[in-house]
Amino acid sequence: MLDSWIEQIIPDSGYDYPFRHLNDFLHSADLVFANLEAPFGTTGEPFEKEFAFQVHPDLVQVLLAGNINLVSLANNHTLDYGPACLKETLKILDQHHIRYSGAGVTLSDARKPALINVRGKRVALLAYNLTFPQEFWATDTTAGTCFPYDTFVFQDIARADREADIVLVSCHWGQELNQTPRPYQIDFAHRAIDAGADVVLGHHPHVIQGMEFYRGKLIAYSLGNFVFASYSEKAKESMLLKLTWGKDDSLGVYVLPINVYNRDVNFQPVPLEGEQREAFFRHLIKLSGELNSLPLVISSDGNVKRVKRS
Repeated sequence: MLDSWIEQIIPDSGYDYPFRHLNDFLHSADLVFANLEAPFGTTGEPFEKEFAFQVHPDLVQVLLAGNINLVSLANNHTLDYGPACLKETLKILDQHHIRYSGAGVTLSDARKPALINVRGKRVALLAYNLTFPQEFWATDTTAGTCFPYDTFVFQDIARADREADIVLVSCHWGQELNQTPRPYQIDFAHRAIDAGADVVLGHHPHVIQGMEFYRGKLIAYSLGNFVFASYSEKAKESMLLKLTWGKDDSLGVYVLPINVYNRDVNFQPVPLEGEQREAFFRHLIKLSGELNSLPLVISSDGNVKRVKRS
């Protein structure tokens, strides 16, 4: 989310400012996904809510500097400045060849997957907004985000599974500052995987939640914050995930813990090291414990494995 204090820092510090401690990590990836938590634009009036965000169009260069080429628009801020600003955001992303899913000028558009080819694999992203205000949800005749109605969501995931080799499902959900996924999150994630999703990625709580392997597929219920205009004492640490697929379609999962507490890092996330890093891994394993039939193990380099039954 590039509004607020971040927008004041970037002009003097450079578009790559937020990523200077993470450049190698981000630029080594073929595909970098993020939840875009605020629209780009100069038009519209703010929705009547506590926090309404809008980012100057020039700051799309920040995404490019971070090698971010795939985003979700399905969240509770995409419509903060109305449909015209959303349309401006879509145009800006299109102009800079950043793929997106989860919002559109109608519900039909918002349902469409982003499709991208990576090393001979076709990757699909479907993004869903399970947060309020309900006025932000697209309809057949109004612009907005994609709420995952049962009438179509699992059919859309199944269709994406037929059309792509890898299906990513992004969900804006959960309770802010709560590290335990709610039952509806678990149920939806399981049903998404049953329908054909390979990975479910969650965001919105601002803090991390546990990870689950369900039918061999990964669910990361909340990744926490990344570059975000917050000074919350409760959301100091977060994580980036690196996912790899082998020639046999085996999934590799790597966790990079980061410090996102802006009183320390000033909107420039920094990898955790030493005991802080190890403590983060222990905490993530604990959060994941009740979600998995087999315990998770995270090695010192961040690789995530499940303990096999003897």
